[in-house]
Amino acid sequence: MRIVIIAVLLLGSYIANAQIESMYSMYRLNPLIASPAFAGEVEHQGEIIAMNRQQWVGIQGAPRTMGFTGNFKWKPNTGLGFVFLSDVSGPSKIMTAAGDFAYQVKLNESWKVSGGVRVGMSSLGLDYDGIQVVDPTDPVFQGSRTTGMKFNTGWGLRLANNKGLFVAISQPRVIGYDFGSGNGGYKDVTYHYVNAGTTVRLSNSLALQPSFMARIAKDVPVSWDVNVNARIGNAFDTGISYRHKDSYGARLGVQASPKIYLTYIYEMPISSLSKVTLQSHEIAIRLSIFKKDAPTESAK
Repeated sequence: MRIVIIAVLLLGSYIANAQIESMYSMYRLNPLIASPAFAGEVEHQGEIIAMNRQQWVGIQGAPRTMGFTGNFKWKPNTGLGFVFLSDVSGPSKIMTAAGDFAYQVKLNESWKVSGGVRVGMSSLGLDYDGIQVVDPTDPVFQGSRTTGMKFNTGWGLRLANNKGLFVAISQPRVIGYDFGSGNGGYKDVTYHYVNAGTTVRLSNSLALQPSFMARIAKDVPVSWDVNVNARIGNAFDTGISYRHKDSYGARLGVQASPKIYLTYIYEMPISSLSKVTLQSHEIAIRLSIFKKDAPTESAK
């Protein structure tokens, strides 16, 4: 029964507009996935983040996302980044490999604006083996197909001040997926992301970090979520999140060492899926890269 449910959920939009964007909750930790404008916006010289999301655990064919990103300061006012993503949801598999470049312009002593571009490759594959559908003779679900790796691009803009407030808009994927002559009734849509957040310092050892993310596409319901993270000292953080009509979540993070940060999110669905699964898990590890100190005279 569960494989039938997931097939209906994932394939129900095939004739209409496809909804196949990456879904993840750690956009405050790793905003680069959604926007190249964040390239270079890191605390140290750079950072590398590995992320894994297991959604709707216990349902066969449930979404699984793996991400690997790098974000680095380059020259003054510029940043570089890379993004590798793998999304598997039922019969669909998406692969993305891209590089980012961003440039920051200081508006005044408090505000700056950043613009970023993304260039890379992406592909979508559909494999219906093992998927149970109501009408197995439907030509829409006959045979596997793939777009192959195709050129893609994206863009992002970010406005921020020196107190932690930021507002960003982006379109990480501009070109839609197309199967050519095998497209049939398939019609892809690309998403715009609106992201905002701030930092409210309550004391020297406690800061709140609320943030918001909305995903917008033509003829598709707006998806949005909010979260509040509490940073406790320099070692721990915890938080809660809510995705509209979808789930509640709780987060825990720890700075295991000056270079290594670990975080985990547990989500509980509140939609109709709560009848067949009670959990989604997301885990990430961040490796910070520090700038090497300039050699002293005695060390030369």
